[in-house]
Amino acid sequence: MKSLVQFILENQSFSKISLQESIKKLPKSISGIIVFDIDDTLLKANPDIIKVYKKIDGKEIPLTTDEFAKDPDAGKPESEHLFDFRDFHEPVKVYHSIISGTPLIKNLRIMDSYIEAGYDFCFLTARGAEESVKQAIRDFLKIKDKDTGALKELGDAFKETFSHAVNDLYKKYPGKTDSEKKANVLRELCDEYDRVVFVDDDKKNVRAARDLKIPNLKVIKAWD
Repeated sequence: MKSLVQFILENQSFSKISLQESIKKLPKSISGIIVFDIDDTLLKANPDIIKVYKKIDGKEIPLTTDEFAKDPDAGKPESEHLFDFRDFHEPVKVYHSIISGTPLIKNLRIMDSYIEAGYDFCFLTARGAEESVKQAIRDFLKIKDKDTGALKELGDAFKETFSHAVNDLYKKYPGKTDSEKKANVLRELCDEYDRVVFVDDDKKNVRAARDLKIPNLKVIKAWD
């Protein structure tokens, strides 16, 4: 049985996305990596499987990942106690919320174009359960072969070592907020690669990445 992402990609026109500047193939002497957020960037997670719970007046209000990103209290250290992310730490829920999610085709085109140009790929998410996320991404994502048009595995382009879920319970990522944690990871990636491209839907994460002002870091606001 084909995954949802395979079906959609096979039935979509897959022309190159128009970016502000053309994506030129990397010279062999230059290393590059494209870094993708997951929720509402690569895909919309299955809302029936995974939610954020906000505590209001003694009650829990379930939020989708998109609703959480737009919540005025999200990302504020002083409001951290209002949110419960228990679903994002359950490996089975994490895995199935990704593989049954809805691919965001415009953003997948960005990924595909950069990989075709010789860039590696990794993810940078505010989720936990890092190992489950890695397995789900391996099973979920496919890229198009530039010569045959056939879908294929990410293969060596997927750099699991550089992929991070910054709220994993078994690792300690420095930073008070998710945006700070992601920015710190990006800073390290910019020491590893000559060119780093970061794609995220959350304005707070985009702003924190741009505020780093690192010359070899390019930040792209994901399509909605």
